[in-house]
Amino acid sequence: VFLVDGSSSIGIDNFQEVRQFLRKFIEGLDIGADKVRVGLAQYSNEPHQEFLLKDHMDKQSLLAQVDNLPYRMGGTETGKAISFLETQYFTAQAGSRINQRVPQIAIVITDGESEDDVIAPTQQLRKQGVIIFGSASLNETKVIATAPYIYQSTNIVPALKSAFEIEQELIPTGGERVFFIISCELATLADIVFIVDESGSITTPNFQLIRSFLCKIVDGLEISQQRVRVGIVTYNDRPTAQVYLNTFKDKSETLQFIKILPYRGGGTNTGAALKFARERVFIKERGSRKRQGVQQVAVVITDGKSQDAVSQEAADLRRAGVTVYAVGIKDANKTELEQMASYPSKKHVFTVGRFAKLKTLQQSLQKILCYNIIRQAITINTRRTGIKEGLCSVCCIQTDEADIFFLIDHSTSIQPKDFSDMKKFITEFLDTFHIGKQHIRVGVAKYASSPNLEFNLTTYSDAKSLKKAVENISHEGGVTNTGAALSFMGPIFERAMRSRGHKVPEYLVVITDGKSSDKVKVPAEKLRAQGVIIYAIGVKDANEAELVQIAGTPEKKFFVNDFDGLKPIKDDIVTDICSQDACKDIPSDLLFLIDSSGSINPGDYQKMKDFMNSVVTKSNVGQNDVHIGIMQFSTEQMLQFPLNHYYDKDNMWKAIDAMRQMGGGTHTGAAITAVSQYFSATQGGREDLRQRLIVITDGEATDEVKRPAEALRAKGVVIYAIGVVNANTTQLLEISGSQDRVYSERDFDALKDLESEVAMEICDSGRDCKKTEVADIIFLVDGSTSITHDKFRSMLKFMESMVNQTIVGEKLTRFGIILFSNDPKSMFTLEKCSSKREILKAIAALKSPDGDTYTGKALEYSLQFFGAQHGGRAAQKVPQILMVITDGDATDRYNLREPSKALRDNGVSVISIGVEGAKRDQLEIMAGGDTSRVFYVDNFKVLETLYQNITHVLCNTAKPACEKQKADLVMLLDQSGSITSGNYTIMKTFATELVTSFKVSEEFVRVGVAQFSSSPQKEFYLNEYYTEEEVNKHILNMRQLRGGTNIGQALKFIRDYFQASRGSRIAEGISQNLILITDGASQDDVEDAANDLRAFGIEVFAIGIGDVQDLELLQITGNPEKLFTVQNFDSLVNINVDIAMGFDISQRSGAPGQLLVSGQLKLERFLPEIVDYVSSMQGLCCTGTTPIKPNIAFRVVSRDGQFLYDFNFEEYNENVLKKVMNLQMSEATYFNTALLQSFRNKFRVESRAGVKVLVIFSDGLDEDVMKLEEQSELLRKSGVHALLTVALEGVHDASQLQMVEFGRGFGYKLPLSIGMQSVGSTILKQIVSTSCSLLPSGGATCIFSGDCSVQQTFGEVKGAPGPSGPQGIQGCPGTRGQKVRVVFSFSLSLNNNSSTVWFGSSYSPPSAADRMACPAYPTELLFGLDMSEDVTPAAFERMRSALLSLLEDIAIAESNCPTGARVAVVGYSAHTKYLIRFQDFHRKKQLIDAIKNVALEPTASRRHLGAAMRYVGHNVFKRVRQGVRMRKVAVFFSSGPSQDSSDIVTAVMEYRASNIVPVVISLQSSPAIRQALEVGVVSPSQNLAAGLRRVQHCAICYDPCRPLQECAGVQEVPRPQAVDVDLAMVVDGSREIQADQYAGVQQLLGSVVEQLAVSPQPRRADGQARVAIVQQSGQLYGGASTAGPAAKLEFDLQGYQDQGLMKRHLVQSMQQQGGPSALGHTLEFALREVLLKANKPRRNKLLLVVVGAETAHWDRAKLHYISQKAKCQGVALFVVAVGEHYNRTEVEELASLPVQQHLIHVGHLKPEEQGYAQRFLRVFLNVLNRRMNEYPPVSLRRTCEQLERRQGQEALMFR
Repeated sequence: VFLVDGSSSIGIDNFQEVRQFLRKFIEGLDIGADKVRVGLAQYSNEPHQEFLLKDHMDKQSLLAQVDNLPYRMGGTETGKAISFLETQYFTAQAGSRINQRVPQIAIVITDGESEDDVIAPTQQLRKQGVIIFGSASLNETKVIATAPYIYQSTNIVPALKSAFEIEQELIPTGGERVFFIISCELATLADIVFIVDESGSITTPNFQLIRSFLCKIVDGLEISQQRVRVGIVTYNDRPTAQVYLNTFKDKSETLQFIKILPYRGGGTNTGAALKFARERVFIKERGSRKRQGVQQVAVVITDGKSQDAVSQEAADLRRAGVTVYAVGIKDANKTELEQMASYPSKKHVFTVGRFAKLKTLQQSLQKILCYNIIRQAITINTRRTGIKEGLCSVCCIQTDEADIFFLIDHSTSIQPKDFSDMKKFITEFLDTFHIGKQHIRVGVAKYASSPNLEFNLTTYSDAKSLKKAVENISHEGGVTNTGAALSFMGPIFERAMRSRGHKVPEYLVVITDGKSSDKVKVPAEKLRAQGVIIYAIGVKDANEAELVQIAGTPEKKFFVNDFDGLKPIKDDIVTDICSQDACKDIPSDLLFLIDSSGSINPGDYQKMKDFMNSVVTKSNVGQNDVHIGIMQFSTEQMLQFPLNHYYDKDNMWKAIDAMRQMGGGTHTGAAITAVSQYFSATQGGREDLRQRLIVITDGEATDEVKRPAEALRAKGVVIYAIGVVNANTTQLLEISGSQDRVYSERDFDALKDLESEVAMEICDSGRDCKKTEVADIIFLVDGSTSITHDKFRSMLKFMESMVNQTIVGEKLTRFGIILFSNDPKSMFTLEKCSSKREILKAIAALKSPDGDTYTGKALEYSLQFFGAQHGGRAAQKVPQILMVITDGDATDRYNLREPSKALRDNGVSVISIGVEGAKRDQLEIMAGGDTSRVFYVDNFKVLETLYQNITHVLCNTAKPACEKQKADLVMLLDQSGSITSGNYTIMKTFATELVTSFKVSEEFVRVGVAQFSSSPQKEFYLNEYYTEEEVNKHILNMRQLRGGTNIGQALKFIRDYFQASRGSRIAEGISQNLILITDGASQDDVEDAANDLRAFGIEVFAIGIGDVQDLELLQITGNPEKLFTVQNFDSLVNINVDIAMGFDISQRSGAPGQLLVSGQLKLERFLPEIVDYVSSMQGLCCTGTTPIKPNIAFRVVSRDGQFLYDFNFEEYNENVLKKVMNLQMSEATYFNTALLQSFRNKFRVESRAGVKVLVIFSDGLDEDVMKLEEQSELLRKSGVHALLTVALEGVHDASQLQMVEFGRGFGYKLPLSIGMQSVGSTILKQIVSTSCSLLPSGGATCIFSGDCSVQQTFGEVKGAPGPSGPQGIQGCPGTRGQKVRVVFSFSLSLNNNSSTVWFGSSYSPPSAADRMACPAYPTELLFGLDMSEDVTPAAFERMRSALLSLLEDIAIAESNCPTGARVAVVGYSAHTKYLIRFQDFHRKKQLIDAIKNVALEPTASRRHLGAAMRYVGHNVFKRVRQGVRMRKVAVFFSSGPSQDSSDIVTAVMEYRASNIVPVVISLQSSPAIRQALEVGVVSPSQNLAAGLRRVQHCAICYDPCRPLQECAGVQEVPRPQAVDVDLAMVVDGSREIQADQYAGVQQLLGSVVEQLAVSPQPRRADGQARVAIVQQSGQLYGGASTAGPAAKLEFDLQGYQDQGLMKRHLVQSMQQQGGPSALGHTLEFALREVLLKANKPRRNKLLLVVVGAETAHWDRAKLHYISQKAKCQGVALFVVAVGEHYNRTEVEELASLPVQQHLIHVGHLKPEEQGYAQRFLRVFLNVLNRRMNEYPPVSLRRTCEQLERRQGQEALMFR
């Protein structure tokens, strides 16, 4: 837009000159609607609209209008006119294309000073992105115009036109003065040296432009000695160092110097300058940090051809590790620039036609420079997957088989250094593949005048010998006959195929440095016709046209200016080879979002289409494989085709070719929002698969991109952002969310280079496991009659697919196959087939044998084939896997358990795969109960694709091959004060996960750990722990000392860990590794200490968290590939929450067409709100501020437990929720045990989350509440952390639903209901409250973090304390205190000690001086108030007063984080009633008020203290917070004697076993209570005050870390019990006992022996315990004694005198006998041959019987009789029932009375169950020794008398 001054001072003649200027200027422009538009306004006192931008779209009418421009005259009010331009001209209505990013330019022509203000209007117009050119009074034009566009004459057409052209180039997409944001914030580490030509041809004015150029570049960098360092070399005839890399410390000093950078003129010796920079500037003494891994960069700026040679010097500079950019101005020689620059030259060479254009170049160069620094140097190889991979080799494992030949030119023109570069290229190439005779084979031929085969494909079969052979290749010289060499290779490739026996991909890599002396086209075509893929690499003088003839396509032609450029080409070729197979077997969704705006020219638009076509070509497109869709965008969006439109490549290519450019602006954010819907299932997306979006754009988005991109990524879509030309790199990062998914290129030609890299990345980056590399795998295949021919073919296809998922080889994965029906038969063994081809051929030849399904026999048969004689490699620690495939019920179903156990005992992992009629319980038995290794499909066709599901299990079982199978690994962990407690916990968790990823043992990986802050601290050396469990236990128990961050001192300290005396195996050549984890900069020097470690042979890895100093960490590692950085501690761990939702709506009609939510209006209304609320959990305790996105699943279950609809765990998906709400229901649903069982299975099979929550929406319980409570408890034990119930409309008693709940949080004692206020928020609070104590790694690690403030998430933040209130009115004097008596018993899990004390005397509360922080650990504290018939109001008040006094010093938990005490109160008589639940109050005042309001309820019931205690143990303490340090204390008040002293003893046993501390405070003397609680009594005290204080200090407030002296007895390790007993332990070793259960039995009995004071002289009567072990023989069938002995005596009462020997026999020597259960006969043997025959019998006789199975039917009468017989003879029978296969009635009749004291039920006897049983038995043995029960009891006397009268019959029975 021209703004022309038409004031009177101009004059008519001058105004005519203005018309001529306008005509001349416009004639030089390309006028058109889509080209240049022109508008014009004239002004004097007022502005006048002459014509708008939209008025003239052709040059002719425009010029006619200019010629007729009237001269209006008047004053000069320029400011008003400029404002007029803003409002009337630069708008869309006036024809402005500012929204399409077309450059907006105003040209102001005036003759003098303005009469009004011009500053404000000018600034406002500039803010709109308008560039202003000015011609007028110099002073005012400086204000108006955008510098440097200031002119003082109308004779400015040439200068103005030139400047206008520059602006057109500078602003190709329009907009503000800063046309794109150059993201250099992340480019924080590099050494950059500018090598600047100052020769005479430049001239002083142009050198000033170079100075400005340098200033702009440097100003955009993060300059400092710790970040980016800058050096400057100027040169003419000779070079001069103006600034070294360590000269200036900050940016301001550097910029000040550049402004006065000297210019001297002279010649142009660029080669000398390059050499000077290498030898004198890029050196340590001058500030280079190359040794620390900092990227070295040189930017050469020159305007002409060099007067000396540059090629060799440039190559030497690049060989020294410097990346070279070449900037050529004006007459610079392009060939020279390309010779200087790094490869590829098109990314490193920049040219401009004149010095004035340096401005355009400045922004382009700065952008590329920063992007490359970020990509190559800062994120430290961001595409690496982690520290574990850093310790192991990384290979291209996508390509399993190939033959590769190198054909290398060794003609005379090649220098020795160049030939060495070629050989280095080949050796580095070898490191990328699996070299082997059945895998990647490599050969080398060389040629000059004639070709020569150096070595063939079969000569070497390993990388090491290949490398040595390559190094020995000699350089001989000659002419360059490339054509003859290509002809020579044809027969060699033919022989290669014959030697392998089948066709594999064949590659030839040709490297030459010159034009061939013979023809190459025909021999190259012949080779390609053979199927050989040729890569042609030309160096120096190679002819590029000839290279294309050799390669056949430009894509496989590479050219570099020198041999040092071969290294990056290696990556391009490897990527191209690997990407061919990268997308196989990976079904996924891929959408392109393509910028189609008007700023992209048609040629570049075509290049985008070519790029998409190439990615389609490399993808495995198909209906069950890769789906691809495309959307274009500009101002609007256009869907080209969705994901489910095309399933073949041909139609996709046609659709892409038919695409037409849209034109318009760049609204990328709106496009991302629009494309999001097409990933959903309703639009053809497959949300359960990997989903990718590729965004390609050429400019800056004019709308916001960050939030739309975050929303799309939150749905699980991974976004790749490709920016071309002027794309904003900051926006690209906001779109992708990760720097390693950003690609920024100079032009659209660069897309060609990205094709293979992007295809490789999108296909391969998401694989959790690439391929199984090392394993022994045997298929055990069912060939029974039920499997038809077609079904058997499906099994073969499945096996073929599994083989293809591995890398087969003698040293890699081996396979074997066994077919079975009536009998098993090995078809081929592990050592037989050493190639994938042989295995696939053998599988294809298999025939089904037919017959029955003897799976057990086949399992037993298979074990031998894992042995070394058949090729098994167990001795080399190679994972061994048996993959069982079966379709039905095993004929020998009872013979599955033992052979499966034998396989596992020998280290073989069993994966069971069932089809059609296979039984899941049998599959689980074979897999050892590990459901992650059990797979089931209902038909054989589905089996063919099942391999995709099994691959991850196979990967986890067979870890990838790592060169460092043996290593010494030391971790050095930062524990400084800058790390919060929660983050310290996360770091420990990460360390344990790292340990878990290695094979920790004395032979393989040894681990040591140290911590540091201000000073280092030893944790454990390499020779202290040799198991993963021991190492991780120590790490998790470490404590943080805090302090400073002295890494240097810690590095010096850690050197001692790598000594032989500390367990290091450095002398044996074992790899030595140090991993440092830190969050800050060191306060001391690290470089020398780190150098010493590396010089000692230690590989140092560093993990920096947060704002760490990259340079410092690089100084430590010495290698950027060993440095890893994460944004925060949360990034170290993966925190997951799984929420399942179920529905019970039994009150429905069942009418057809009903939906799930029909009839439940509030559910229909609020369910979306609830799901939306729980879909994001902010600021969880101990997890930092990062929101957690839970996975949500839904299941609808029928009455019998079969699921009607099922949805997997995944992040919130609105479409899934809509499907759930619209489910068609043909039947009602029920809240019964089948519902809970179904969800228990769902969590077990599908969930691996750290927190698991089940939410049931219910219209009322549909089964007995006791049964539901039992099933709820099983759900809790299975690992589900909370069950929440939400009452729907129509529920009469919502509190009933609460009875089955567990895991509820604080403050919500009211039932949850669908109609309650803010129901979504309330449910979220409950889930967050549950999660707090479990994340990140369980409550135990989170307890003391101090970061747990869940309530803050919901706005309940405490304010500051208010002012103290006035003193209250003094109360009345209290009544005289009453004497009370206290009995308490407590046990602590830390040392398994238990003790009980009886106290008497007057009560007085503890003094203030005695008070301590209480509780020291999180505590669940229950009080029981006696409300029996004889409790008076006064007595009740005394109990209440004592309770309140005990609460005075107790801190009440205010959130669900495990700190403080939660308090519950019950009232009891004959029944027990909740008064206050644990979750009711989280404010102490509210709790105290509630206790004060508890009323004594009248009752006629008598006192049953024992029953109350047991009720509390069974019910109240089942709903407690999680955490290993959580303490449970129960304090009961009693007003008198209890009716059930036996129940009190039982309660004490159960409390001790469950780690509950029981305390009884009695108002009266009660000997029965005292006797019951004195089990394990210590010295009684008669001082009540001291006793009550001890209750507080040693029970409620006990702190094991700081115990008071009066609690000394609590910490003592329990001594072996002195019990006067003959103990015979009877072990059920029948076949029904699982292997892990039997091992648990052995451990349990060993611990029983360990805690007994065993008689050292068992043949004497010394009152100490004697022990015997009897096991059923397994040889007794049908009750026939001829079949073998009834029992096996492991050892008798006099067999051992030492606990250790007994335990060793139990754990190591005792073997499971198997056979049917014959418990009656076994007990008879134990009673007759062991207990009753014993000399010097002890006072007590005990049979401890472990039962795991129902006894055989022929043994039942014997069992009944012999158990009665034993009891009548005074023998106590204690029964441990294991598992679920025993008969409950049978074991209850077997146990002595009272049954509750003589019978315990356990599952698999896992460690926690063993602990429970040990503690229970310890108390029982004390009870036995104190003769508190009678044997036989009174109730059995009549039965015993009857037995005595049947002596004759008895004798008959004993035969």
